[in-house]
Parts: sequence; structure tokens; C-alpha cells
Amino acid sequence: PNRRSGFQNFGSVYRLSSRLLVAVDVSGSTSDEMVSDFLGIVNKFFKYGIEEIDVIQFDSEIKGDPGTLKKAHKTGFSIEGRGGTLFQPIIDYADEHKAYYQGLIILTDGYAPHPVLPSFFRTPLLWVLPDEEMYEAHKTWMREYGKACFIDK
Repeated sequence: PNRRSGFQNFGSVYRLSSRLLVAVDVSGSTSDEMVSDFLGIVNKFFKYGIEEIDVIQFDSEIKGDPGTLKKAHKTGFSIEGRGGTLFQPIIDYADEHKAYYQGLIILTDGYAPHPVLPSFFRTPLLWVLPDEEMYEAHKTWMREYGKACFIDK
């Protein structure tokens, strides 16, 4: 009920939802174990109120369309790619769809040329690395683009 106008007029309820794009590096430099750990993290997002996540695979190019997850998956994902790594295609994809996504999470080992952010790129960016050693190796340049963290096992 709306308290400003008595209880005769009903108010509106808006459900807030975040639309996240999770980009998983499936290049030859990432092991199957790393990709599995990354996807396990994506599955845990559903415990924290995220209702829908788009997951896309990339190496030197984007592999297919993003798959929308609406609940945790217990079965494996089919991995495409295993080539070299370029971050630019995923940055460009996020920029093209900036009205749709409120955040971009890139799960990677960090071994690739640095991307060039388009002007007015405002999508919050989080880099997730598989361990502290890779984090220390890449954190300086990754922090210029957004935030960076690593998986603590």
C-alpha cells in the first residue's frame, strides 16, 4: 500500500536484477581444471540472489552466442576453442551490448595482449584469475581496466 495517499492507492514493486556477462577464457593456456573451477564459481552466483547469467566462451574470438543460465548446472559444459587468447573481442561484445549488461566478469589466466577499451566504456569489469601467482603477474595492468581478484583455494 502507498502510505502517502492513504491505503487506497497501491504502490509499485520493482524487482531489481543484475544482468551479468561472464566471459570464460577457453584458450590453450587454460587447463580443463581451470575452466571447471571458473564454471563452478559461476554456479555459486545463484546462491547470492543472481537470477540469470549469460556465459560466453572466448579464446582469440567469441565462440558462439552467450548461453543464459537461470539455475546452477551440475553437468559439464562443452568447451569450444583452445586457440590463442585475445580480450578485445569480448570487450567489443560488452560494448555493443552495454545497454543490456550491468557488469562483465572475465575468467582468465591473463596471458594475452592488453585490450583497448572503447571510449565511454562504462560497464564495470572484474578480472578473475585462477591463483595468486597469476594475480600478482597481471594485477597492475588489469586494475587499469577494472578490478582484479584471484580464486583462493
